[in-house]
Amino acid sequence: MVKILTIGNFKGGVGKSTTSSVFTCLLGNADKHVLLIDFDPQGNSSELIEKTFQHSLQQSVSTIEAIENTDLRPAIVNVTSNIDILKADWSLAVLPELIEERFAKKDRLFVLKQLLNRIKENYDFILIDTPPTLSVYTNNAILASDYVLMVLQTQQQAYSSSVKFVQYLQQLQKDYDDSFDLLGIVPYLINKQGPVDQEVINDAEKVFGVAMTTNKIYHRERVKRWGRFGIRSDDTWDQRTLKMYDNVLNELLARVNYKER
Repeated sequence: MVKILTIGNFKGGVGKSTTSSVFTCLLGNADKHVLLIDFDPQGNSSELIEKTFQHSLQQSVSTIEAIENTDLRPAIVNVTSNIDILKADWSLAVLPELIEERFAKKDRLFVLKQLLNRIKENYDFILIDTPPTLSVYTNNAILASDYVLMVLQTQQQAYSSSVKFVQYLQQLQKDYDDSFDLLGIVPYLINKQGPVDQEVINDAEKVFGVAMTTNKIYHRERVKRWGRFGIRSDDTWDQRTLKMYDNVLNELLARVNYKER
């Protein structure tokens, strides 16, 4: 059965798009059929996938047109035999106005969920990359998901935003009686020699407890290079960096299996 996972945080620049894209690649390499939904008008995940596969993501119709037509299929781009993407661009910025105009109030936070219900059985996993805001994008993504993953960069502002994000998830569950679950919180781009990094990790472990993943993503220059040239596995250092993400992903998949016994 398909698993739908939103990657989120209210803080920008914490690694949501990179994590979404790397997990998509790793799952595709593991022979899973994956749909990556770039739900951020900035389109960072879309750009990273283009650079990684050197594949121009040409859509028959834009994502915003597909939402307006209530059919996502024409906007989905096939990247590899296992990876599809729903691309984002700046036209997606009009989504709040479109939803307000075209959908009844009771349906506005469930637009994406209804659209995904029509296609989700084609996939093993659907990953949703969200913008760093409290918005119709984030709400639709979360309420369409089975699980939410939060990426926590070891900065004080990112930690404060993470606390607020988890509180918001709890309120959203309560308000809409929804069954999504917080799958985990991934410590991200940690500097092993940084005292502030360790302080933030210690604070987060006290507040979030077992929600924190045991495996962590440590700071590597390779991640910055991926932003310029795409995700690579060309040499030992790339492979070591990807292995960190693979370890986190396997831990998260084990959590999914445990929760669904």
